[in-house]
Amino acid sequence: MKQENLEAIANDPKTFLSKGRNLKALIEAKQEHIEEWRRLSESTTATLKSGGGSKIGYKQGLMENAVCNIVDLETEILIEINELVELERDIQEAINTLLTDDRHKAVLELRYIHHLKLEEIAVKLNYAFRHVQRLNGRALADLKKVAACHG
Repeated sequence: MKQENLEAIANDPKTFLSKGRNLKALIEAKQEHIEEWRRLSESTTATLKSGGGSKIGYKQGLMENAVCNIVDLETEILIEINELVELERDIQEAINTLLTDDRHKAVLELRYIHHLKLEEIAVKLNYAFRHVQRLNGRALADLKKVAACHG
């Protein structure tokens, strides 16, 4: 396991583990933005077909701008997806390497790799919500303690 990850976990395991959720949210926001640009470009296409005269060149420029924005955002998303894959691999390694309790592993994996809410984890594992809260807290504490020993 990377030393920098051990140090990050020892300092604040929740922040380290939450990076994946934050990155996923950023990717989803950009995907929504792409859909907005696509909708705008489709409405521009319809106008180009029915429009006329000197406005066509201006509208084509707007269309090109929309397409360029879509391509730029898609490129950013691909880069961030690669970062997310690597980060989730690091998170999985930390969970598997540093924890021994299978219940703790299950809760952290569902929370920080599958990005489920604690309520959803409780249903999935057939545990009471309060029990999942306790397991999550203990797992984070154990993760921090073991990472500090390894660091």
